Amino acid sequence: MQRISEENILRCLMSLDFTLSKFRALCSAIAQHYPTLTLAEYFEDAELPDRFAMMRHDIDRRAGSALGTARVERDL
Repeated sequence: MQRISEENILRCLMSLDFTLSKFRALCSAIAQHYPTLTLAEYFEDAELPDRFAMMRHDIDRRAGSALGTARVERDL
């Protein structure tokens, strides 16, 4: 797996491109640098990693897009 620099992570964030392909790239870049947790894992796990990432996103404006983002998250 190719390592993505923190600079590239920031570039993804700053591009304001909210397409699924950019979301997939952002999630992939984060997952390469940090363990990821679901909210359930966060609240249930007594021993959390020292560093981890949790992402939150709102779907109230485009509920139809939620399925696409959920698929990206599931695949990672």
